[in-house]
Amino acid sequence: MKALTNPIAIAALQRVINDAAKGPKIRPKYSSRTADKYVLRGFDEVFSELEAIGRHQGRSMNSEVVAAILEALDGYKMSCGMLAILKSHLGRNVANEVLDQVPDFDLNLCSKPRKFVIRFPTSVRDKIRDGVQTVLSEDGGKQSMNTWILNAVVEWIKFQRQQYALLSTSITMNQLLLTKAE
Repeated sequence: MKALTNPIAIAALQRVINDAAKGPKIRPKYSSRTADKYVLRGFDEVFSELEAIGRHQGRSMNSEVVAAILEALDGYKMSCGMLAILKSHLGRNVANEVLDQVPDFDLNLCSKPRKFVIRFPTSVRDKIRDGVQTVLSEDGGKQSMNTWILNAVVEWIKFQRQQYALLSTSITMNQLLLTKAE
């Protein structure tokens, strides 16, 4: 990384470092009885994949859906950033080779209809409601809220698969290097 000389950039970097040292804020627990709910009409294959991702991450399927929506509203900045970092770490050739092996998730191949009730935590209700409405209004009403959320979830699944593959490869390669160094 280049040395920073701009005082504004130095101050911004220091804020980021200080925030990172504190760690993520612990989310308060809310009762699902008071949560805003939305019935997402999707497919068993989608929800099974989300359930598996959630189990691997130690989160609920509801948390995965909420994270997918928030990430989509944010323009996939974190997911794209994580992929770029992992690709850079592994190198273009290795990363491409790994990603070629990651199966794509195709919503058109899903066949078993299933519904899932999303419970929106109090802390993100307004952001999700307003954000989705803004996106849908900018879209000109070409898709429903259900379709938009389902597409956001599918993109989340794709990002999670890619990140897992690249991160697993990176960990394996680093362990091999450490073993050889001993």
